[in-house]
Amino acid sequence: MNVVVSGYVAPFPIAAFFWQAVSFALGFRALGHDVWFLEDSGDDPYCWDMVNDRPDPECHAGAAFLAREMRDVGLEGRWVFRHAPSGRYDGMDSEATAQVLAEADLFVNVSCMTKMRPEYLQIPHRLAIDTDPVFTQLRVAEGELADVPETHTRLYTFGRPPLPGQRHEWIPTRQPVAAEYWPLAGPPPEDAPFATLLASWRAEWSAEWDGVEYAGKEESFADYFDLPARTGVRLRVAVGGLKTHQAGALLRRHGWEVTHGASVSASSSAYRSFIAASAGEFGIAQHAYVAPRSGWFSERTCAFLACGRPAVVQETGFSDWLPTGEGLLSFSTVDEAAHALEEVASDWPRHAAAARALAAEQFDAASVCAGLLEAI
Repeated sequence: MNVVVSGYVAPFPIAAFFWQAVSFALGFRALGHDVWFLEDSGDDPYCWDMVNDRPDPECHAGAAFLAREMRDVGLEGRWVFRHAPSGRYDGMDSEATAQVLAEADLFVNVSCMTKMRPEYLQIPHRLAIDTDPVFTQLRVAEGELADVPETHTRLYTFGRPPLPGQRHEWIPTRQPVAAEYWPLAGPPPEDAPFATLLASWRAEWSAEWDGVEYAGKEESFADYFDLPARTGVRLRVAVGGLKTHQAGALLRRHGWEVTHGASVSASSSAYRSFIAASAGEFGIAQHAYVAPRSGWFSERTCAFLACGRPAVVQETGFSDWLPTGEGLLSFSTVDEAAHALEEVASDWPRHAAAARALAAEQFDAASVCAGLLEAI
């Protein structure tokens, strides 16, 4: 089967976004399919140069990031970035891209971000992968993404239906992990912090449905500002866009260690180093995932688990379908969070081994992608 995976990387080129999308391509490749990666800027793109921290209307920084990262995963010559306003093609040229699309059997639209042009709609099977449950369903219901159900042959979600605003069948799936690119990290430095990466402090969208407002991580974090004072472990947060808000100063005042998200996710190697330097992940979820018990689970948590780093993460309902207690611990209150952190720290080797095993059992890329094919 010829598979085209489409994702959202170049506008904000960080490793976390790259792995969310490219892991699907690697999963289909592991199954023996011929795979290409396509990114379409859309007609009115907004791109950011993460290194120089400035707008990048032509998205040259993102294209360079893709070129480097695709080479490192063996997809050199099998990717394209289409900059629609200028007509520029990076990676494959327009003729090669047209041929790939004409021969494709399956189009996988990760994060539902790709505008479905006529050449994409001609591909027989078109899967939408909702990585942002609740927000996606509400945007469909309110008309912003109304064309997604109409232009795809199957709808998949990282959530667990029913979800607020849901009007169509969304089939549960999960983030694939290509374990060979997440080698087991050795023991962390003594007194290493529990860490997390927040690509942004505020949600790009917020919405109200049936009288409930669904918000981002700033809403969820409010109950946990004082956590450093309640536990004996260090807590580190890498936050994107620190120059645009006061989150960094607020977190530091409450005892959190804060660093720039762009620096720790500027490349896959930097991202792996950030994870390896931690004792595990401490993760806060967006309010929109927590409030309706959506079942969402973070692809960034998957990276920590795959590297053998235990994860202590806010409950969204994922414990209904994922085993917890070893390697992965959930919490719903600040007291539960403090207890879980101390539990992992007290028996770190056991939890580290369980974390790696959980990633292999639940998020293997080939298995996840095989599951997607079962319904087409």
